[in-house]
Amino acid sequence: MNPADQLKNTYSILQGEKWLPTPLLLSSIGSRLNAEIWLKREDCSPIRSFKLRGGLTAMSSNKYKLKGSPVYVASAGNYGLAIAEAGRRFTVDVTVFVPLEANPSKVRCILETGAKVVHHGRDFDAAKEHAKMAAKNDSAAFWEDGVVEEMSYGAATIADELIKTGIQWDVVLVPIGNGSLIKGIASVFQETSPRTRIIGLVSSGAPVMQKAILGHAFDATEATSTEADGLDVRVPIMQICEEIRALIDDIWVIPESMLIPAVKTLIEFDQVMAEPSAAITIAGCIDNQNSITGKRVAAIITGSHLKSSLLDKIASCQTLLP
Repeated sequence: MNPADQLKNTYSILQGEKWLPTPLLLSSIGSRLNAEIWLKREDCSPIRSFKLRGGLTAMSSNKYKLKGSPVYVASAGNYGLAIAEAGRRFTVDVTVFVPLEANPSKVRCILETGAKVVHHGRDFDAAKEHAKMAAKNDSAAFWEDGVVEEMSYGAATIADELIKTGIQWDVVLVPIGNGSLIKGIASVFQETSPRTRIIGLVSSGAPVMQKAILGHAFDATEATSTEADGLDVRVPIMQICEEIRALIDDIWVIPESMLIPAVKTLIEFDQVMAEPSAAITIAGCIDNQNSITGKRVAAIITGSHLKSSLLDKIASCQTLLP
């Protein structure tokens, strides 16, 4: 299916969603960086994350193939919540496997959909391996984030909404988790506006996706350490990384130390509360100001599930701008 047909099919599934298109707001941060920065507010979805676009697309597209089989997924939170909410709407049993230290806000929201939650392992990738084995033992369908194509189809509608504004985008900044978001967005821009630079962002506390996508050596056993739980990838999916490599222009590794101050910067300057995985786009603008000077930039604000345990850190830190 070509990109145009994929978009048409995805929109046919999402056409009744009253929250679409999500808001696009001009940030006051841009004027301080000599750039025009727009916030694509994916935190304004019913689950406060961009993932619902793909979750609903995946569940609708596969509902007949499931034939009553439950769906198992592994997630740091937002992907699991999207599949859980989609499962609730389509009456499909969903079990979400999360790391032991998963964001309590995300876990609570998953449970409220009626889905089951299983805690396992020190990080997302450990939870994923456990989920794969459990799915095999229980004859359940295992849907791996990044591999489920419909997740990138849902993400592609974000790019389509940006293009339909008529704004000539110079740069689009996209956080990179398992890759479905940037894959979907980049595929549409490559077809429709190839002059637009698509730049991915990862944290220095979890840089493996940058290394894998660019073809550099990495150690999949090396522990990560980041507050951006949605970007906390230790074991990349190489097939997806290779696909992304051909679609994007660059990847910025953002210092972990900038993420919590970026959350505060968004709160102070734009009155937007974003989780660290989303605020990384603003940290990226500030850390790479020379690359966006005079440019028209779309920053994807991917979600707003902020751990309450971070509130003291946010309150005590300085913003990234004076």
